[in-house]
Amino acid sequence: MPTYEYLCEACRKKFSVIQSFSEYEKAKAACPKCKSRKVKQQISTFTAKTSRKS
Repeated sequence: MPTYEYLCEACRKKFSVIQSFSEYEKAKAACPKCKSRKVKQQISTFTAKTSRKS
């Protein structure tokens, strides 16, 4: 499942949320510190895992 990174616009806390694609489309994340839904998604890096050995 993808990890989404957010910045709360109310308290300025950065946090990550692991959500499926369907969960991401349904509801906006809430800040774990102040519970505000005024969050902005941040650009983040990602890692791809494969089962094939190189």
